[in-house]
Amino acid sequence: MVTSHEAISVSTQTKAPNGADRVLAILNLLGTYPDGIGLNDLARLVNSPRSSVHRALSVLRRADLIEQDRNSHYRLGYGLLRLAFSYYEELDEVGRVRPILAAMAAEFGETTHYAILDGNEVVYLAKVQSPSARYQMKSAIGGRNPAFCTGVGKAMLAYHLTSLEAVSDFVREHGDEMIEYTPRTRTTPERLHEEFVEIRERGFAVDREEHEEGINCIAIPLFLTSESVPDGAVSVAAVAQRLPLSRLEPSVPRACEMIREHLGEVLACR
Repeated sequence: MVTSHEAISVSTQTKAPNGADRVLAILNLLGTYPDGIGLNDLARLVNSPRSSVHRALSVLRRADLIEQDRNSHYRLGYGLLRLAFSYYEELDEVGRVRPILAAMAAEFGETTHYAILDGNEVVYLAKVQSPSARYQMKSAIGGRNPAFCTGVGKAMLAYHLTSLEAVSDFVREHGDEMIEYTPRTRTTPERLHEEFVEIRERGFAVDREEHEEGINCIAIPLFLTSESVPDGAVSVAAVAQRLPLSRLEPSVPRACEMIREHLGEVLACR
């Protein structure tokens, strides 16, 4: 079995990166070593001379993007995190949606998310964990998940793929990545199309433990700039054993009411 670190090493050994490519390779690699990595190992993994890697690290350190600990191990620095979070905080949509996530997390005692669609994946731009939630969701700001089997993903795909032909094309293009994460995962064009029709009719999506066993959610698309295609979607995710879908789904009307209180008529749920 090839680890993620080894996979990066294998991919870079075919051709040594130069200049900016080397800097990007180092940043990507450091992202997989939260506890840091030494210069020699880093040079080996990016397939570059030790001196060249050291120069690139010096540049990144001066920019406050990486840091070096007392053991001379390098890792991503807080400057990079501040830059990333500052970017997400400045997105207008995130600023508009975050109060809703906080209100919904407090109301339902669960974890709430805001995500956008990027091809066949969703990207999480905001997350609020309720203080009373006992389970820490694996999702992270900037993290990605497949769209076809997540609540937020289906809530948006339903308005992009409005015909069986469009769904079939999507499955044909991304079929290799559309694996069955759980026994409940839907992967056929017919079943996905049927669900997308239902989502458009009622205005919200449901994740029935389709991406992760034991986790279900409700997701509502938000039409912030368009009346036909959602800009993103918000969700309430919960541990199925503690809050089964039979109890979570009836929360949709209240969630929609809270969204209207903050944003007005930017959603399709009835």
